Amino acid sequence: MSNSEHPPRPRLSLNVGVTGHRPKDLTEANLDKLREKIREVLELLKNFACNVADLENYYTNPQEPLLRVLSALAEGADRHVVYQALALGFELQSPLPFDCEEYKKDFASEGSVLEFENLLCHPSTTAVLELDGSRTREADAYLAAGRVVLSQSDVLIAIWNGEMRDKKGGTSQIVSEAKQRNLPTIWVDSQAPHNVYLRISDSNWDPWAVGAGSLVIRLEALLRPPGKSKEDEHGTLAAGYFSETQPSYNWGCLWLPFRNLCADGRWTLPSLLLPQFDQSGRKEWQPILQQAAAFSDETVRTLEAANLYEHYGWADGLAGYYGNLYRSAFVVNYLLGALAVFFAFLHFAFKAYHHIDWVFTACELAALGSITIIFRFGTRGHWHERWVDYRLLAEYLRQLFFLAPLGPGELSAPHIPAHMATGDPRSTWMHWHYRAARRAIGMIRVRFTADYLESIRALLTSQNSIGGQVDYHEKNAKHFESLDKRFVRLINILFILAILAALSALAPEKIAGWVRCLLPIRAWTASPLLPEAIIGLLAVIATVSPAIGAALAGIRSQGEFERVKKRSQAMVRWLKHISNRLDASKGDAPISSATLSAIIAEAGQLMVDELMDWRIVFKDRPLPEPE
Repeated sequence: MSNSEHPPRPRLSLNVGVTGHRPKDLTEANLDKLREKIREVLELLKNFACNVADLENYYTNPQEPLLRVLSALAEGADRHVVYQALALGFELQSPLPFDCEEYKKDFASEGSVLEFENLLCHPSTTAVLELDGSRTREADAYLAAGRVVLSQSDVLIAIWNGEMRDKKGGTSQIVSEAKQRNLPTIWVDSQAPHNVYLRISDSNWDPWAVGAGSLVIRLEALLRPPGKSKEDEHGTLAAGYFSETQPSYNWGCLWLPFRNLCADGRWTLPSLLLPQFDQSGRKEWQPILQQAAAFSDETVRTLEAANLYEHYGWADGLAGYYGNLYRSAFVVNYLLGALAVFFAFLHFAFKAYHHIDWVFTACELAALGSITIIFRFGTRGHWHERWVDYRLLAEYLRQLFFLAPLGPGELSAPHIPAHMATGDPRSTWMHWHYRAARRAIGMIRVRFTADYLESIRALLTSQNSIGGQVDYHEKNAKHFESLDKRFVRLINILFILAILAALSALAPEKIAGWVRCLLPIRAWTASPLLPEAIIGLLAVIATVSPAIGAALAGIRSQGEFERVKKRSQAMVRWLKHISNRLDASKGDAPISSATLSAIIAEAGQLMVDELMDWRIVFKDRPLPEPE
């Protein structure tokens, strides 16, 4: 369960996928020896997961990991692995290429069917995913089930003879795709004496005795979050995130009222109180999940058991908190800089009046001191880095809610320019956290009927998903367009005022004459001090206007108003394109899981790329140093 005082940690999980030959390709196997080799591999994986050191700061009860085996329960190799895994305490999750009744036709005897049914009803079977495969496209159905296994697995066990065949959806294709995905693969030769080999990423096969150590290193890297990198000296470690506490007050409450005033001309009262992060995710998502037909009661319970509400609520809440702190800080600092210039001018303007000029000096020093204090608090507290990291984590976790009804599958990888490869979010602790949370969820128990798939399509087009994202980005684009235009207009006005004031100061007597003609109040316009007063006023305008204009330009640049607007406008266009594809898919024929998966992959890719662009932009925008 989550701890309300700190962000929840994920459950330590290790998922082992299975692919292998049917009985007709195991005729040269020594089954006792084969099972012995399989058990040896599974025992190593279990012992590794149970004895990974120094994970207490990252997982809930790491000494009791959640071990799963993922198998389509085909006759032959799959079941040999499953029985050994169940005996060692693994859970079983099964993606089936067809619904159960249709899949039973694959099995040669009533005994095999009974064995299949017993495995589905086994106490350790926690999920059965019945895909919508068709006998008319049988190979595609087997391939789809194999790809679900790949997307869910941390390591793959292949009972295989080593021959590369052209059979679609067969063992050789699944092994080949595992290589493309950089998925560690353990190959147990299906022919006696059943030698075991290992391939890490896209490397060559190594004998088990040689490669087992490499597998342990690879799995440790998978389960242990990355630390700080040389490129990111201020990167927040996962342990730092899990030690966060619920803030009592919203110290960054000035940003939203300032933004609304500048963009819409309306002042909103700052909100000093924050919601409880451990409850905010539940309040946002629980009504959506309970109302959407795409989420069965069992799916909701699965997400609850994995603490996904709390994971998202904490990440989103902390991202908002530190984001508002960061933006309030740079807005206040830029405005304080302009105010310091104003007080400095007043100090020199009233230098002859020694009884008051010190007041302006004190005010100037107070403004400069406040800038320094805010900057120090912001940099030492890593407000900017925390905002960027926690926002990325929150958006990763948000997508899990939409991925869950179809598996969930793996999040799309971002398209990263070569010169920015060091900023790949997949090498960050945030991506580690997302993968750990997704791994803990596992698959769901559901059958892909036409009605169920239609419910997913409806969910994706609703205001809770793509429709809501379109509305958000439309409003965001209009908001920042208005904000940008007003800032540019005001900066230009202040610049023009400064020029006019500087020119007018060259002829104060003439300006005084105009004032006497325009203003009917003679008592003070007739004063000989009027030209001096006008000179003072013009000096204030000429001095302070550029300072305020520079502050507004700094706020505009720091907030990337123009780029945020353009990014939201582009997102609206692409999201509407995806929404139109979903609408077009609603025809006479039921939508397929393959079509849905392709559209979800495209939407996920778009959102990940947008998120990556946002991260690249704002990662290089720390609080500006006082100058």
